[in-house]
Amino acid sequence: MTRSQPPAQARPPGRGTLADLLIDLAGTADDDSTVGGRLSSIVQLTADMVDAVAFASVTRQGESGYSTVAVSSELALAVDEAQYADKAGPCLDALDGGSPTSVPRIDATMIWPTFRDAAYKLGLRSSLSIPLFAGRGLPVAALNLYGHDPAAMAPLSAAVLAAYNDAPEGRPPGPAEDLCPGAQDLIAGLVGAFAVRATIQQAIGMIISDRQTNADLAYALLRSRAAESTGSLIEAATTVVADGR
Repeated sequence: MTRSQPPAQARPPGRGTLADLLIDLAGTADDDSTVGGRLSSIVQLTADMVDAVAFASVTRQGESGYSTVAVSSELALAVDEAQYADKAGPCLDALDGGSPTSVPRIDATMIWPTFRDAAYKLGLRSSLSIPLFAGRGLPVAALNLYGHDPAAMAPLSAAVLAAYNDAPEGRPPGPAEDLCPGAQDLIAGLVGAFAVRATIQQAIGMIISDRQTNADLAYALLRSRAAESTGSLIEAATTVVADGR
């Protein structure tokens, strides 16, 4: 049995905390018991720290379908549930497609009328859904950000999209002078999470080559190595990469 990783150290909300949580999530096994708590903290910190965001939520998919597992406001929950009922919307696209989904002007969107009407009635004018991943490297949730001011959301959406577009090359996004400190922390967390994912995926690839196995079994072997040492998936992956196998 794989030992659960210890939760991130509790700290007062402040710059650096959000980034740490996103990076910790990327190095946590998908079925670890701490994932839910990390997602709840990410939602609340994003809503509290990122100026352009009025409300935030997290969408996950389970056996019974999509659901909101963390929310900063019941208003965000209502918009999420409108998408689940219609089986369509930006949060579902982000989670299923693995790429951020930006809605710069909610009133102008034509492809999701149920989402548009529900969000607009609640005074929301722009949204951004960001796929989040854990140790396996696949999306485990979508972080949904809702704002009242499209002009304020635009720089945040651009920075998030740049972070994801640059992720395969491991490059940080461009300058973020237009972002508030909380938004900069969010971007730093996404970039750091990509670096963690790259190390874990490299380790999995090395195990596949060394053991002549598949990705699922290689990931299971990496988790076993983590359980035998510190319990940290990223530390186990770093050791595999350093040792060459």
